[in-house]
Amino acid sequence: MEALGVIGTLFIITAFTMNGERRIRTLDLIGAALFVVYGITIRSFSTILLNAILVATQAFKLLRRRAD
Repeated sequence: MEALGVIGTLFIITAFTMNGERRIRTLDLIGAALFVVYGITIRSFSTILLNAILVATQAFKLLRRRAD
């Protein structure tokens, strides 16, 4: 399960190196979603909470941007 956390980390780090808001938000959303699953597997409420909020925020921003 540690690999899931590492993959999530790689998505988030990659997002920081990208240009373009949509690409950054998409990669961050994927990374945060992986961290939610990771948090569930290790039973870490703080990891789940933080990343669930990030997933919701990024999804909202992506959907709002799409509507514009």
